[in-house]
Amino acid sequence: MRSGIDGDRRLLVSVFGPQEAREAVLGGARIVDSEDPRSALGTIKPRRIMDIADAVLATRRDLPVQLSTNIGEGQLLYRRAANGLAIGKSPYEMVGKAAQAALGVAVSMGTAVHPCPIVKVGLDGMGVGQLADVLGEITATLRRADGLGRIRVMSVLFAQDLDLWDARKTLPQVRRALVGLREYDPSAPDAPGAFDLAEQADALLGDDGRPLFSDHRPDEAELKACGALPAAARGTHITVNEPFPHADYGLTGRRRTDTEAIRAMVEASAAAGADAIMIDTSILLKVARIGLISTAGSDELVDLDAHDTDAHGLPRTGILSLEEIRFFVDLCHARGLEANLAGSVQSHQAQQIWRLVPDLDQLSARGGVVALAHDPLHGTGAATRHDRVVRRALVAGIIPPEQGGYLVVPKHMTRSPKFRTDLDELLTRHRDLRVHVADRHGTLSALDRPAPGTS
Repeated sequence: MRSGIDGDRRLLVSVFGPQEAREAVLGGARIVDSEDPRSALGTIKPRRIMDIADAVLATRRDLPVQLSTNIGEGQLLYRRAANGLAIGKSPYEMVGKAAQAALGVAVSMGTAVHPCPIVKVGLDGMGVGQLADVLGEITATLRRADGLGRIRVMSVLFAQDLDLWDARKTLPQVRRALVGLREYDPSAPDAPGAFDLAEQADALLGDDGRPLFSDHRPDEAELKACGALPAAARGTHITVNEPFPHADYGLTGRRRTDTEAIRAMVEASAAAGADAIMIDTSILLKVARIGLISTAGSDELVDLDAHDTDAHGLPRTGILSLEEIRFFVDLCHARGLEANLAGSVQSHQAQQIWRLVPDLDQLSARGGVVALAHDPLHGTGAATRHDRVVRRALVAGIIPPEQGGYLVVPKHMTRSPKFRTDLDELLTRHRDLRVHVADRHGTLSALDRPAPGTS
């Protein structure tokens, strides 16, 4: 088995502009990923990708830095019928459109920063055969394109736990977040899980990140006028979007991602000629505080997730166990692929995973490296996906230990009962780990130590 600590372990950080790119590089990111955090798919304009590439090129780098860009969370294409319903387009058109998008982002990244930029391909809602067709066409197209033959292709597949999702999707804070992202469909008032969009309309955001309806409850016409409802909708009731169940696409018969689903994902990616595979979580699960890495119930991982709760007391939780993560990494390497873990990765997860899975190639982060924006003229931004920005000090909390990574603990976690007990257990297991506390702006301070004889 190769030693990842002596290898080339890298952190991928998703950014939305030049300043965030500089922060990512200065914090130690080895892959700078262009992504729009204001949308569910994260699709970004080509000129913004070019701006990010220029910023990385102009920033001092101690180690090589790659660029990456995604072409969307899913490659399914539809047209809208006269009655407002979606009709799938032909497989040929879908595959062709995905390959065109991949060419576009590859050209936008260029090769000045690094000769091997990465194109990420989201493959949600596809069976293994369809997935292989899309991914295979993209890899073959890029390798034939002049000047792009060294482009790396990373498939992105999405882990899920449908039981956890069902338990959290009706929570008010989850619904509000999904309304802000427009992750919903019109429905009849008596449909299971239906609720009135007009009652949550203050969560709808404009392109500038500000609420569209902060001072009144809109009617159906106003919701249609701003694009929050399609013209064919009858009434203002909606249901939140649902994940694509693995069982519907032949990945596994279970309601959560398991080794059977991982095997199918990895084998299909390898057969299609991909260079790497990322397992992520969809935006639906992210806003429900369901990440990829589960620290609960493990003999090797200390469960700090239990102390990471939102304002309503909802704790962070995860999907894949340590054993399943090791299986994923080992299978990737057996098939010649690099392995990347994403999905709301936090510092306390990353610093344990780097140490316990030394052969892991890459981790990816955004939510764990952003904090409230602060403008000296306009003050602090809101705590939305629009207003949280990458901070270099938080990036350093997720890079590998051999590159200077340390543990960053959000300040709210330190107020949790038994947090100190669990933290002491973590530091006993990993004595090289340095600890910092981060405030809501991403500013670090030392962890207050209790006086002798106190707890």
